[in-house]
Amino acid sequence: METLLSTLQTEAWYLTAAVSSTLANILGAHPYLSTLSTFEYQRGPYAQLVSSTSNNEVDLQLANLLMELISELASLDKSVLYETNPSTTELLAFYANAGKVTRKIPYGAIFLDTFNTNTLEARFILHFGSDKRIESSGIFPTQGERLLTAVAQLGQVSLRGLLSASYSTATITQGIRAFPEVDSTALNLPFGGLIGRILYPFGVSFLLPIFSIILVKEKEDRIFIMMKLNGLKSHYITFYILYILSTAVFLISGAMSRLTFFTQTDPALLILMFFVWGNIQIVLAFMFSSIFNKSRIALVFLIDLLVFLIVLVGVIVSLVSEKLFANTTAPVAFFIWPPFAFYRALSLVNTASFTTTSIPYNLSMIKPGNEVFTILLFMVAEIFVYALITGYLSRVTPSDFGTPLAWHFPVTLPLQLWDKNQRRKLNNGFDPQSEAQLAQTLIIDAAETKFEDSDVRIEKLRVEENEFDTTKCPLILSHMRKVYPSRKGLGPKIAVRDVSFATQIDSVFGLLGPNGAGKTTLISILTGLYPASFGNAFIAGFDIRAEAQEICKVMGICPQFDILWDDLTVEEHLYFYARLKGANSKTDTRLVQKALENVSLTSLRDRLTKRLSGGEKRRLSIAIALIGNPKVVFLDEPTTGLDPEVRRLIWNIIHRAKEGKSIILTTHSMEEAEALCNRIGIMAKGTLRCLANSLRLKDLYGSGFRLYFNANPENMECACKWIESLLPKGYKRTDAFSTMTSYEFPSKENSISTVFAKIEAEKARNGILDWGISQTSLEDVFVRIISEDDANAD
Repeated sequence: METLLSTLQTEAWYLTAAVSSTLANILGAHPYLSTLSTFEYQRGPYAQLVSSTSNNEVDLQLANLLMELISELASLDKSVLYETNPSTTELLAFYANAGKVTRKIPYGAIFLDTFNTNTLEARFILHFGSDKRIESSGIFPTQGERLLTAVAQLGQVSLRGLLSASYSTATITQGIRAFPEVDSTALNLPFGGLIGRILYPFGVSFLLPIFSIILVKEKEDRIFIMMKLNGLKSHYITFYILYILSTAVFLISGAMSRLTFFTQTDPALLILMFFVWGNIQIVLAFMFSSIFNKSRIALVFLIDLLVFLIVLVGVIVSLVSEKLFANTTAPVAFFIWPPFAFYRALSLVNTASFTTTSIPYNLSMIKPGNEVFTILLFMVAEIFVYALITGYLSRVTPSDFGTPLAWHFPVTLPLQLWDKNQRRKLNNGFDPQSEAQLAQTLIIDAAETKFEDSDVRIEKLRVEENEFDTTKCPLILSHMRKVYPSRKGLGPKIAVRDVSFATQIDSVFGLLGPNGAGKTTLISILTGLYPASFGNAFIAGFDIRAEAQEICKVMGICPQFDILWDDLTVEEHLYFYARLKGANSKTDTRLVQKALENVSLTSLRDRLTKRLSGGEKRRLSIAIALIGNPKVVFLDEPTTGLDPEVRRLIWNIIHRAKEGKSIILTTHSMEEAEALCNRIGIMAKGTLRCLANSLRLKDLYGSGFRLYFNANPENMECACKWIESLLPKGYKRTDAFSTMTSYEFPSKENSISTVFAKIEAEKARNGILDWGISQTSLEDVFVRIISEDDANAD
């Protein structure tokens, strides 16, 4: 104990010993502790005996000592500290006096709980605290250093006191040993971790601008509508496959590069994060594309720049958030925008993979309370939230197809449905304001069908009585109507009025009419672009209302304008549409080869479509419509804007292609209709006016013959009077210009020969420079049927 006391006094330890009665007897009898009685008097404030084992007693003794020290410090003369130029002697004297007081500060408290020489057992309970004010002085030992010194000294005293006298000089040496550590002189910089926080977000987000511009461009070029008409429902799966491929390359490249983000992080967690992010990317691409309808060159750059900036801003915000939220979690509002949330999760996982003070993430760590878990929950919910926003924008944004809904339709639409149910209750289950009900109500209006000729009525009766065999008539329409509800108080708009007809196999049906006649609306209904208000149609035996998906496989469409990808070859286009028609890898090659041969494009199969001429593009569009041998093919003005040579080539293609199918052809060229069509239907203001072959139409609506002549302006009046004197009764002047005039006149016996002889004999004397006579053409029939009012249909 003497050694203990002397050592503690030398090291300036404050000792409080809680000694029980048994321990006191042992200590008093032990020769090495016989000086315990000397512990009763205070040689210095280094050791003090406390008779109680209570912690409160120790705290009281320590508090009293501290108060004494504070009093001593307060009593020191501090005037030297306030002098302007104190002398060195005065400062040293002050510091010496202050040091005498501060050296009395206790290092800790020791309870001598057990000290048994018989069992050689000693137990010490140590109390060592810390105080920032004292530690900041720089001369006071740290808590660990004081504790380690006390343990070493107490262990040595116990060895000497509990054992025989031969151990009186025994010494125990204690120290601290560091854990083994493998070191290397190689330069080890976490390049992947530091640079990855910038590059990784771009590596899994670069497809977002691409998806957006693809959707916008396809919307503007009507490619999406074309694919939809051929059976494609959505780009979602296609985009996700592309995302999976790019992400797989990203993960494999990272793993092969031995970057810590890929090697230290649980692969299951990475797959989960990227799976959710892929869905969000595609939903965001659809949302961005719903805002834009055009993708002109300037707008393409704008969209790319806008979406890229969204990604870039997300990365920058992620880097800033690492500093702002380095020691805490990000606020919940930070996760509302998906790029911010995902890049934050990416940053957390990446940082944990290369820092030595963090544990790399694994899937078991993703549980409630973990920030990455919270982010993933937000992202999963945001897939559906932003999908709803996309659906809303796609319905309120104007487009080339359909009428946009009002911006408040989520509120007003339920009210309209409620009103609709109320109207049904009041009208025995019918809604008089519905599109279908309007069409059904107006079907008995005879004013709509008064312009139909007898052939149209007979055809309608045959359709009603099911006299057509669906195996021989691939297309059958029955009372097809399209009525748009009233808008702005203008009343219902009838676009198609009770159209019924059937087309034969191995034939071309020509659908003629002026702009606004309803041809495009009718074809849009048949192809599934618009729903019919009333009536029905069967294409190759399939109901257009219930079997639209099956109809896509037996139907071909060639739109008025070429809808092609600039960067795909001719052959790639045909392979794509062959697969949409249901072809597999065993049959698509044969179908593509046959389609190329049908339109004479075999030599151009590997050429990009942007390098094709206008006629070659048109032939490719026809080949797309014909691929897969569909039963019904719609050709919308297939030769518009082409030169006569290419037009004749396409006529031959159409003529050969009609075998085994029914082709519906719309055109403004009467020559084309007369050359190709087995039957012709002429529409005006939604009504099918006539339906027959070209010969019958000429017989019914032709006026006999047409005569035209040219003359100088000063001779025109005289020439007209002379011509009119030669023509039989019933003639009609059809055109009158300054240098050309034409007449129509009925056919009568010997009238042609008489008129021909007189004009040829006296044309020079009457000022006629040139003249001609012909039979009434199909164009004349069209002009006779379609009045000026019909041509200006609203």
